[in-house]
Amino acid sequence: MELHLSKELTIRILLIEIFLISFIGCTFPAPGLSAESGWNEVGVRVGTQVSSKHEYFRQYETFAVYGLPWEWRGSSGWGLTPNANISLGIIEGGVKTNFISSVGTAIVLNRLEPGITADFGINANLLNRRHIINQDFGSILQFGAYLGIDYRFNNGLKIGYRLQHISNGHIFYHTGTPNPGLDQHMFATSYVF
Repeated sequence: MELHLSKELTIRILLIEIFLISFIGCTFPAPGLSAESGWNEVGVRVGTQVSSKHEYFRQYETFAVYGLPWEWRGSSGWGLTPNANISLGIIEGGVKTNFISSVGTAIVLNRLEPGITADFGINANLLNRRHIINQDFGSILQFGAYLGIDYRFNNGLKIGYRLQHISNGHIFYHTGTPNPGLDQHMFATSYVF
């Protein structure tokens, strides 16, 4: 018996697997690998849409990062550290302002001293409404993923850029549900303590 999966179903399964692997990797510790946990970064982000589909969107948010108590670090000082993060902000489309919040996890490639870091994260986003101007996001629940690069200075100041995508992914919604997604360039400044 052959099993044929549609392209859409295959993408859904892949997205769910990536989310679960990232969540499990950030939530459950590896034996013998411990790091200091706690709130370690706060900042603000500003974003602009990569390209306009129906509307042009801008996003402004505040965020906080909680370092999880595990790390995987080599003798060179480079390593991977997981964290949890939250954000609260607004997303503007046309003359309408809407609220957006997120909670998620990330894996950060960094060194213990100041310098360049890179991160990959996934999150769940919640909009206060499904329709923003002429764009139907399909639901108020949106899933997100991003790739980012940052630079941390000696005084704790950090600047960064991330390419971010949010959409409902058709994961919990039927095929006829709109899934326009939103790709954004996000610029951040934060303080690491």
